[in-house]
Amino acid sequence: MDRKKLQEEFKEEIGFVPPGVMVAQAFGENFQDIISEYHHEIWRGGVIPLKYRYLIALATAIFDKNETRAKLEMNKAIKYGATREEIIEVLKQQVWMKGAPTLVQIAPLVKYMESKFKDK
Repeated sequence: MDRKKLQEEFKEEIGFVPPGVMVAQAFGENFQDIISEYHHEIWRGGVIPLKYRYLIALATAIFDKNETRAKLEMNKAIKYGATREEIIEVLKQQVWMKGAPTLVQIAPLVKYMESKFKDK
């Protein structure tokens, strides 16, 4: 697939080129095509609506202690219709799964979430 076209598709679809796709470019066109196809398989098809898949991705990012990715997944979940209440439920569930110290970890995410819903 044409690299420029691929990047434009990602930017239009999700607003950026995923880091995995960017790195895959360094490994050659064949590898990039494989990664891109897998990305499309996960994020374009399926029976679970995108909003819920991004909420699941948010939960895994929190579980992995990856604040940057958590914010990214939160943005995508909001883009596909996630509400403040749904995101709060995901955050609460992660506190349940990981324990009270997770409250410190998710504090920046709560602040970030509030900034996203300020105008809504």
